[in-house]
Amino acid sequence: MKTPPLSFVVIVVSSILASAADRPNIVFLLADDMGYGDLACYGHPVIQSPHLDQLAKDGMRLTDCYSASPNCSPSRTAILTGRSPYRVGMYDFARFKALHIPKSELTVAEVIRDAGYQTMFAGKWHCSGDFQNHPNPGDHGFEHWLAHPKNFGHNPGGFYRNGRALPKLHGWMSEIVVDEAIDYISKRDPSKPFMTMLWFSEPHTPVVAADEFKRPYQNEKTKEAAKSIRYGGSQVIRKPKEENRATYYGCVSMLDHHIGWLMAHLKKENLENNTLVIFTSDNGPEHRPATSFGTPGILRGAKGHMHEGGYRVPGIIKWPGRIKAGTVSDEPVNGTDFLPTLAAVVGAKPNYPNKIDGADVSCALVDGKSVKRPTPMMWWLYHARGAKEVSMRLGDYKMLANMLPQKEITVRDAAPPADVKLMDFIKDSDLGNFTLYNLSKDPAETTELSAREPEKFSSMRGRMIELHSEIRAEGPYYELRSSRKKKKK
Repeated sequence: MKTPPLSFVVIVVSSILASAADRPNIVFLLADDMGYGDLACYGHPVIQSPHLDQLAKDGMRLTDCYSASPNCSPSRTAILTGRSPYRVGMYDFARFKALHIPKSELTVAEVIRDAGYQTMFAGKWHCSGDFQNHPNPGDHGFEHWLAHPKNFGHNPGGFYRNGRALPKLHGWMSEIVVDEAIDYISKRDPSKPFMTMLWFSEPHTPVVAADEFKRPYQNEKTKEAAKSIRYGGSQVIRKPKEENRATYYGCVSMLDHHIGWLMAHLKKENLENNTLVIFTSDNGPEHRPATSFGTPGILRGAKGHMHEGGYRVPGIIKWPGRIKAGTVSDEPVNGTDFLPTLAAVVGAKPNYPNKIDGADVSCALVDGKSVKRPTPMMWWLYHARGAKEVSMRLGDYKMLANMLPQKEITVRDAAPPADVKLMDFIKDSDLGNFTLYNLSKDPAETTELSAREPEKFSSMRGRMIELHSEIRAEGPYYELRSSRKKKKK
């Protein structure tokens, strides 16, 4: 297990938070490919999610919660490091051998651990292609971990516990993750607070669910109610099969059910009132497989898109005694914000070795104040769909742009020109074809404003080019080769 140099991490615990009893335990729940509109508390007309709905009633529901990427591995990298994933070098999901979080990065688990917390991880890692050639969760600050390198299904193989490969496990995806957490919490040292990060595989492919969770949706009433659901607009290419609808809905309900197990255990252990619970998703809903019935609600785009549907996601936070129950916040919160925010919650003041893009948003959560954000929120994915690859939000306004030159600008995956290496496309392309929207008035991004608001367009364009250039310069240069094994002929 890595211990960062003292010059990297300086922990200062305030007198108010000095004892374990005064500092909350932390439970961080991350869904995979869950759309902004996939829960009942976010307006889904069919899916039953009573436990997450209750979490929202007991805490705060965020209307403008963002993952830091419309893609899996970059989003997870930002949660751990508080940094733009392109600064870290996580340019894509971990399908290339080089992609990983370097040991030189300070993670939220290290910050929380060094503040005196017990730290645990369970679920889908996907911050590298494997655990043999790159750092694993234990190397990044988790004292106990049960992890799969990528997504997994029912009765999965491929799991590791604390560095040891395991035989096939038995159970549903979220069931395995929650069982590990319950066991860990039951056996923890009660004299110290704990943080557990549970990164689920649902509702990512393979989309599966037990019959008991599919059954409530296998009827004509469900099909009729589902007719009102939106899927991100015409730029989102979908080829779902109707027979999979009940399976997708059941998959979300099954995840909700197992999260309910965990919430009940916290209550049983008398931990409910001193535990901060966060629930969110790593990106928007998938749209290409036959099981794609996730919805971004009213938003435009889906997973892999730079419009809101690609990375505006559910966000629910419960902190008894600090966050008023039943509240709703429209303050933007990004995946990069979790590290600085949780550091503040536990009373830690890290000496960050690298630039942090996130902000401490605890003032918005606890007191309803606006967040002072030194660095605008920026999203970047070189192969994004929907005809844009980079976007930035500043206040109520959002700007999008293309990476240029590229092979062809279409709603399908962007790609470099035929004679340009992928890494050179990432490092050398400039921004162009800028568009501007006001999200407070137009969350569905229907009205482009560059001609109507030329001064705002010009100032946003300059700031976006500047920030993009800064991130581009910091990111490492890798030779991007596939990590997938070639099939034998």
